[in-house]
Amino acid sequence: MRFSSLSALLLVFVVIALPLQARAGVTIYGTQTDHPIVPGSDLTDVRMDVDLLVAGGVATMTFTNASIWPELSAVFKEIVVDTYDDDEADGAVLWDPVILTNTPSVSYSWGDSNGLPGYETLTSDGVFLVEFQADAPPVQNGIGPGEVFQVQFDTSLADGSDIFDYLAFFNGGEDTANYTLGFHAISADVVDGQSLTGVYEVPEPATVLAGALGLLVLLRWRKARG
Repeated sequence: MRFSSLSALLLVFVVIALPLQARAGVTIYGTQTDHPIVPGSDLTDVRMDVDLLVAGGVATMTFTNASIWPELSAVFKEIVVDTYDDDEADGAVLWDPVILTNTPSVSYSWGDSNGLPGYETLTSDGVFLVEFQADAPPVQNGIGPGEVFQVQFDTSLADGSDIFDYLAFFNGGEDTANYTLGFHAISADVVDGQSLTGVYEVPEPATVLAGALGLLVLLRWRKARG
């Protein structure tokens, strides 16, 4: 009985703690390509971490190329950000982007997005998504593994808001948080130097619960063996 009570307590803790830990940011994984995947690799080896912090009415968004081994060369040529909830008459959440990062190895310009490869219609809203395009040559100026790119926006989000508050802005209605963020990567090892796309998709609640239950099963198994 003592173990059952402990198990229940651990399950509650895990279910609560996982979302809290995740508030450090979101990770967008590679999800689509028209090219063969190299054996032993996976599209999800290409990853972009996205974080956001609002202070003084300004939202600072940080993009990090967090790709993992064996991916060593993927560069984000295009990054898209949804700035407007089409379900609302005045649905602006971010506007007037200002690029903060301009170095010899990371340099971007911005404009309206015409959609990411493989997701053209899903990343093309009534109000255009903002697209950050790596300056030429993109293999040099886009963010490669470990590199960081930062942008500031004016925002309707309250001070102290984070990336999850930004995503929650799109909840309710047809224009959801799905496909609000994404990238087009080039020169990727996982597709033998070709390109792929990654988009944000809202995780299913069952996925988070499954992770918590898996940890609980592991704890019970170790208890039984001990």
